[in-house]
Amino acid sequence: MSLFRPQAHVIGMWLMACVGLVFASHDSISKILIFSLPVIFVAWVRYCIHTLLVTGMILSSKGPRVFHTKRPWLHLLRAFCLLGDSLTFMFGLTHVPIAESTALVFLAPAFVTILSPLLFGIKASRYQWLSVILGFTGVLIIINPASDAFSLWMLFPLASAFFFAVYQLLTQLAGETDSPAVCSFYVGVFSTSIMSLVVPFYWATPDNWQWLLLVVLGSLGLAAHFLLAKSYCYASSTVLAPLGYLQIIFATIYGVLLFNGYPVLSSLLGIGLIFISGLLVYGRRTVVLEAA
Repeated sequence: MSLFRPQAHVIGMWLMACVGLVFASHDSISKILIFSLPVIFVAWVRYCIHTLLVTGMILSSKGPRVFHTKRPWLHLLRAFCLLGDSLTFMFGLTHVPIAESTALVFLAPAFVTILSPLLFGIKASRYQWLSVILGFTGVLIIINPASDAFSLWMLFPLASAFFFAVYQLLTQLAGETDSPAVCSFYVGVFSTSIMSLVVPFYWATPDNWQWLLLVVLGSLGLAAHFLLAKSYCYASSTVLAPLGYLQIIFATIYGVLLFNGYPVLSSLLGIGLIFISGLLVYGRRTVVLEAA
């Protein structure tokens, strides 16, 4: 029997759609900023703003006990993976269209399927392996390594997907002993601290417009995570997770409107395969849960 009312599902679905829009907006603003500011500087300011906002919210509601963690080194490793995810994605945006970059990052569930048996001993079903095959086929179509247009920059979003998959798995491990508030606090603090060590070598002086965009960027990151957490209060992951793929559609629209980036037919085919690969796993999971 479902723990959520049917009306609540609708609210959760709208919230998840908003998550996709906010993340796509966040990535579009990142692409605008890195045209004129160093990637390292943009990432550092984004993490500073996000960390200050989330720390203030956590401390006001949880108190000083949020500083206690049983596995600080695990959170440090999570921070490195999160930075790897963010930086490879942003560097990729300097040369790869936003629609293709976003679609390639959505290969993360395939990497999770491959890595889960190694960390948790969880065996993937044949539907999950079919999803992995479809996803990687979509990747090959998008990057088209045999084409003269192939660029090594296409590998950066793929690296981002891998780092994000590892980050998700490490977060699952951290969640066994620490609360979500503790996990959020430490990954923010460690990420900002690590970036602070290198940002002096990439320092920039933004103008007023760029500072406004940087503040919006950090705020959007926090808003997306808040909406994501809130959506799961109304509906289950089997209902909501497929809607996360709306981010690819929003990113494609932003690419056309802001960057005059029209995906070619082969890219649309690859994006479609990655889209289907994700829906296949979640659709199968829904059937299994209903049968149970």
